[in-house]
Amino acid sequence: MNQSMRIAFRNVGRQKKRTVLLAGAVGLGFFIITLSGSLLGGIAASARKNFSAAFGGHLYFSGSVVSDRGSEIAVMADPGPLESVLAAHARDIASIHRRSGTSGTLIFGTRELRQTLTGVDFGREPDFAGGLRIVSGSLDGLSEPGALVLPEDAAERLGVRTGEAVLFRASTVHGQRNVTELVLIATYEGQSSFGVSAGYAGLGTVNSLLGLGPEEFQTLNVWLRDDRAIDAAAGRILADLAGKVPVEPREDEDPMKRMAERLLGGSGPRSVGDGEGWEGTRYGLTTLNDLMAQFTSILSIADALSFWVFLILLSITMVGILNSYRMVMVERTAEIGTLRALGLQKGGVRDIFLWEALFVSLYGALAGLAAALAVMALSRAAVLPGGTVLSFFLDSGRLPFSVDPIETVRNLVLLCAASLAAVSFPARAAARLPPAAALRAAY
Repeated sequence: MNQSMRIAFRNVGRQKKRTVLLAGAVGLGFFIITLSGSLLGGIAASARKNFSAAFGGHLYFSGSVVSDRGSEIAVMADPGPLESVLAAHARDIASIHRRSGTSGTLIFGTRELRQTLTGVDFGREPDFAGGLRIVSGSLDGLSEPGALVLPEDAAERLGVRTGEAVLFRASTVHGQRNVTELVLIATYEGQSSFGVSAGYAGLGTVNSLLGLGPEEFQTLNVWLRDDRAIDAAAGRILADLAGKVPVEPREDEDPMKRMAERLLGGSGPRSVGDGEGWEGTRYGLTTLNDLMAQFTSILSIADALSFWVFLILLSITMVGILNSYRMVMVERTAEIGTLRALGLQKGGVRDIFLWEALFVSLYGALAGLAAALAVMALSRAAVLPGGTVLSFFLDSGRLPFSVDPIETVRNLVLLCAASLAAVSFPARAAARLPPAAALRAAY
């Protein structure tokens, strides 16, 4: 085998033009699959990061109770059972935050704008400000009562600037109209195209607007230590919780509608029919994976398409390699006869061809990988303008790339296996050449 490997290595270096052409074709396919896969992986990771920052966690537990009038009220009247279950799963949880939310109308002068408003307990979320890309103003007065942070596009449509006061009109959890005055202290780069464009105010301010007490809240948002284990952690926590209190089923529900109704008060009080009531707080759960299900499906389709494009390019390249080595076999007939006459066995001749194909594949793959990494580095250096539909998929304004070592090795193995399979036919034909006939071909 060592002798065949040395001869193959010499042949690859001797036939530079053929090696460059074949390795270039191989490298092009590897470049495309590496670059596209890394970009899609980076987009998925950035979107998960941005979505979780916008919604404030990975798991979103909501609560509701039945009022004396038979209406469902969105509030966690008794969070004790849920908090005790979460404490039992503390090894999976990084932090827990309390929030409330509503959907109402912002009023500034003669202009009105529908807007969601999320109440945040800023004292318990010290890292909240770091998740916003501030466009104007400052978050220094974030904890002041009545302070408001809006998406930049919402502030522009309303015509309000930082430092100016606006009115926010919404319904309480009991369905009554309520109005409060808020002062805009900052605007941030939102993404209304994906429904992630909430305004933010203090939890006490939003609770007052909703008719809740200052220490009450509507949702518990949970950040997990490992966001890859969202579904597993949600299943374990929900199973433990279901054994203690009423829990809403998660099947056959639209997660975005559920988010609007439970976390943003989008539907107001709902009448509870006879036999549908429950005692105490009933809990519901929405996860980050629920909210990103459609987006993840689109990315999966795009990833599958890029892999099929890679396979098509690979098939075309393998046909080229097969034809090239058929010509090589004809060109080296005399050389093969000489090697056989000197004692090289059939398997040795076959191995020379296989080693050559493997070396060409490795050279091409390494060149394609190096080119992909270079393009990624150049692309990362460019900061794209904010406020576009793409900004929610970017990493601090830059194109995100995430090279998956497992996928890279998988593609490399597939590439090498396809090359060996393509060359195996001419390799076996070369090995079957009779030494005497091959020697006569030289004369």
